[in-house]
Amino acid sequence: MLRVMVQALKLAAVLVLAAIIVVAAQRALVAQLQATSHSAGTPVIFQILPDESIDSIAQRLHDAGLIRSPAYFKLRVRLSNADKRIRAGQFTLYTGMSVDQIIRTLTTAPGVQVVRVRFLEGWRAEQYAEELVRAGILSNPSQFLDVLQASRWQTRFPFLADIPSAATIEGFLFPDTYEFRIDATPEEIVETLLRNFDRRVPAEDRARAQQLGYTFYQVLIIASIVEREAVVPEERPIIASVFYNRLRENMPLQADPTVQYALGSQPDWWPSLDNRPDLTAIDSPYNTYRYAGFPPGPICNPSRASIEAALSPAQTDYLYFVTRGDGSGAHVFARTYEEHVRNIREQHGR
Repeated sequence: MLRVMVQALKLAAVLVLAAIIVVAAQRALVAQLQATSHSAGTPVIFQILPDESIDSIAQRLHDAGLIRSPAYFKLRVRLSNADKRIRAGQFTLYTGMSVDQIIRTLTTAPGVQVVRVRFLEGWRAEQYAEELVRAGILSNPSQFLDVLQASRWQTRFPFLADIPSAATIEGFLFPDTYEFRIDATPEEIVETLLRNFDRRVPAEDRARAQQLGYTFYQVLIIASIVEREAVVPEERPIIASVFYNRLRENMPLQADPTVQYALGSQPDWWPSLDNRPDLTAIDSPYNTYRYAGFPPGPICNPSRASIEAALSPAQTDYLYFVTRGDGSGAHVFARTYEEHVRNIREQHGR
């Protein structure tokens, strides 16, 4: 009987020791999973977007070097029932934080909602303003439009120096997808747009305008017209060449989008010109049928592709173009007026 009791005690001791080893191993594994590859204490600004999934958050935390295992993070979120308590906003996390500390921060820290806004290529400033109102960042379009005067920004952004101080910075509001705090001011939004323009169209590219004999602001005006004219991407440099050729010949640009810009108003910022047979009757400095040379400024905010086309136009002797009649949006180009008239008749029967 005594022998049986001793064997039982030995077995119990072995089981206890095994349990201790298992617990220690589990703790070591958890510590390893919670560790990061960075030194502790480095702050990392981390933004959670509205309706972002836990899978996305976990992966981005991993990409930022804040967690080692996205799977472990998701497990801890489920076990702590935190998946419904993580809010959209901006948070300051630190390398070296444990997974539980990160979850606690994301569920209890006062976050600031971040809104994603997409500004499309070829939009004018008024459309930007309306999109900011739609996104809930601004309450009135005028809040954005009132801070676009060039004189307000020229000392901070030297690439705006060519703009008349009384003009706006239309054309420099780079179209892209942005993330703004819900409480962002109009000034903060514009600064973000201008910094992105400076990054996407760097100084060495802007300097190429001198090789064409123009200021960069003039090239940007051409880019804005190209943006509204071109449907087929490959035609952008050709369309740009037509406008430069017309300028060299002292011919009016005769670009429909500039007239649309002059006539545009809420809710139709780009009205059709089909019912206006005499475009020269519209008295506006933006009417390039009535006035030769450059219009006063860009008519929209062009894409990088249109800016590149205006900086590197095709080498052609075209002076005219008309849209094809097949609905493709492509154009037929002509060197002479007679050829142009023939193209109009062939493509549109008139």
